[in-house]
Amino acid sequence: MIIDAHFDVLLDVLSFRKRGEQKVLERKYLENLKEAGISALICSLYVCDEYLPEGALRNALDQISALMEELEESGEFFSLCRNSTEAKTAVENGKIAIFLSLEGAEPLGDDIFLLRTFYDLGVRFIGLTWSRRNCVGDGSTFVTADAPKYPGGLTRFGRELVMRAQQMGMVIDVSHLNDPGFYEVAGLMKGPFIASHSNCRSLCEVARNLTDYQIKTIADFNGVIGLNAYSLFVSDISGERNPEKFFEHFRHITKIAGRESVGLGLDLCDCIESLSFSNAGSSLGDLFIDHMDAYRRFIGPMKEKLTPYDYEAFTGGNFMRVIERVLG
Repeated sequence: MIIDAHFDVLLDVLSFRKRGEQKVLERKYLENLKEAGISALICSLYVCDEYLPEGALRNALDQISALMEELEESGEFFSLCRNSTEAKTAVENGKIAIFLSLEGAEPLGDDIFLLRTFYDLGVRFIGLTWSRRNCVGDGSTFVTADAPKYPGGLTRFGRELVMRAQQMGMVIDVSHLNDPGFYEVAGLMKGPFIASHSNCRSLCEVARNLTDYQIKTIADFNGVIGLNAYSLFVSDISGERNPEKFFEHFRHITKIAGRESVGLGLDLCDCIESLSFSNAGSSLGDLFIDHMDAYRRFIGPMKEKLTPYDYEAFTGGNFMRVIERVLG
């Protein structure tokens, strides 16, 4: 089972459906995902700056609604899952399992009761921030770690949200959260949490990446870090932004935290047309064109470097362990 723990594909789904198109996932993504052997996706609900603040809730709900329509049209290929049992059943039936995640709690505003609404709609992962400030806390920046733009930690609402989400059985995701917020989250956790799409700061010094101590902390909670294929998070040197350097991040995490602590959170954005018009920028610089390219140049070749057990753990087993533990 290959799991990609971070994919912004719902931005495209909503964008194309607004133009009157149907079966977006099936027509534009299914073949590539199948050829890459992808079994499950954690699909983010990311809200672009243009919708903030008042439109965040509506946009997130629109993305969920668009996905529901997709599932009605292409239910033989995709399945919305809420726990490990549903995901395994979907995969056994030849479907791609989809989990939903908030990428930033902007759709909640400061209303804790909305968390239940999103839970009932199938959201099981919650990334507390994107790389900006919201009612939960401050996000990390895309620049060097010694130049923090947002220095604050969690707000009172942020701490309440972390506790409530745990009580409800949701997976906490600290990718994009700044350093003070990370340490506050760690102090509130009772079980595993993840960084769905983050790399090693010691190998690429941007604040979006994790320090060695943060990596070890996630491992101490039996959590998982998903390797991010965005080139600017792979190396500070443009000539080193390649699969070989990407592998060094895998090796570094396993050296300090063990092979049970790393997975895939590719964050492939170049293949998502609608992101070309968002605040994320028009040239995102992914290492890989799409999932099939990632499989051909990185995921597949990893078989030669790992034992079968370690390969299965890396490509999906580690994230599935967290899903089983937290979601059931």
